[in-house]
Amino acid sequence: MVRLPPPQQWQATTNIAATLAGMAESCASMADLKRIHAYALRTHLHQHAVVLGKMFRFAAVSPGGDLFYAHRLFSQIQEPTTFFYNILIRGYSKSSSPSHSIQLFNQMRQSSVTPDEYTFNFLIKSRSRMKLTDPLLVSASDEIHGAVFKFGFSSHLFVDNALIHLYAVRGMPLLARRVFEETVGVDVVSWSGLLVAYVRAGELEVARRVFDEMPERDVVSWTAMISGYSQAKHSTEALDLFWEMTHAGVGPDEVTMVSVISACTNLGDVETGRVIHQYIYENGFGWMVSLCNALIDMFAKCGCMAETWLVFNNMNRKSLVTWNTMITASANHGNADDALKLFEWMRSSGVVPDSVTFLALLVAYTHKGLVDEGVRIFESMQRDYGIEARIEHYGCVVDMLGRAGRLEEAYNLLTNMPIPSNDVVWGALLGACRIYGDVDMGEKVIKKVLELKPDEGGYYILLRDMYNAAGRTVEAHGMREAMLASGATKIPGCSWVDASRVEEGKYQIL
Repeated sequence: MVRLPPPQQWQATTNIAATLAGMAESCASMADLKRIHAYALRTHLHQHAVVLGKMFRFAAVSPGGDLFYAHRLFSQIQEPTTFFYNILIRGYSKSSSPSHSIQLFNQMRQSSVTPDEYTFNFLIKSRSRMKLTDPLLVSASDEIHGAVFKFGFSSHLFVDNALIHLYAVRGMPLLARRVFEETVGVDVVSWSGLLVAYVRAGELEVARRVFDEMPERDVVSWTAMISGYSQAKHSTEALDLFWEMTHAGVGPDEVTMVSVISACTNLGDVETGRVIHQYIYENGFGWMVSLCNALIDMFAKCGCMAETWLVFNNMNRKSLVTWNTMITASANHGNADDALKLFEWMRSSGVVPDSVTFLALLVAYTHKGLVDEGVRIFESMQRDYGIEARIEHYGCVVDMLGRAGRLEEAYNLLTNMPIPSNDVVWGALLGACRIYGDVDMGEKVIKKVLELKPDEGGYYILLRDMYNAAGRTVEAHGMREAMLASGATKIPGCSWVDASRVEEGKYQIL
């Protein structure tokens, strides 16, 4: 905490201002800054350019700052200069509300305050972080690019690099290439931005040509290429490039290593995964939660639960994704008791579950055949945690009830669900009808699934087989005729839920 002497002990206004400015520059928290601000108000120095600038800078861009407080300070400046606008635009460029930077820039122009090259650098970075749904998104980039030319900053390398990056993150390689070719004195940042543009657009062959042409490569360029290969399931190429990177003496970062682990997971290559695991700990990455989460996922998908538990138990910090990944791994391996114990351990650790947690639990209850318990946890998810059930959760409960032969309950659940159903969850119930030979329920279900997906021949075949098993050959023949008349075809089947997708909590209906 800063300790300020009484104002009467300071000899002159200049000394007071210098003291306050120095303290504002070195303060470590908003609590300290507010005390400095209070002293500035008492000594009538709150509008002193240097004192105000230092306080404003800390509030706007420091990790311990407060953008709302910075905006309040900004509003008290009678005629803010380019310097003050730049600081606030920079602060918003790194915040969760980057679109405010665009609004500040518009305010700046309306107030006839002239932007400089730093204004555009921060503004372009803000634009690159805006969500695709942001209404300012489409017009902002074109206007910003035009304004860069209008104000004569297109010859500044870091501004051009920011523009290349902007088009890169939007996956627009042609525009990124145009800026790149117009840039004087391109550097490794320029090349990396162009490379990322092609990777984001899915043009990996062109990206690799750019990569091979680069006169110099940094960790960003290596990682962009490795990540591109890994995400495109070109896992062997990703691993080969990683080893080439290490031999070139370029140290990987967290993003690189996550991509490498993902490549091992995609290949099911547990031996290479073990080598990567050792590399991570030997090179000081073992503390990174995201890497440990990826390792847990990889070992679990490769069937190595002992190593999965080893990584989990050695983690000093565990995120929600950590718990979800471990619970899902246990559930998918049929270790329902472990999944349920993990859930209790998670709650006792003060971690609040989310929808992914409950989906994993439902899978565990399904494997263990604990139907009533599964239904209770499904109801608890909505009642006690305020988590709205998604189609995956309903599908899992239908599967659970169907396996137990409680077909009427499953049918009622689907007909009364508050969200749209799909043919996959109804198909799961139809499969249960076949197992239990319930033709009457099967007829009710087939009407639903054929409304949703009339061209899927597999549902016709299921009901036809049920008719045959019940000795109702006339109806069975009728289903075959109906399938042919509709033009439906049988396509390869798959599980209704890929419950092993735990990265970032993403599950999908297949």
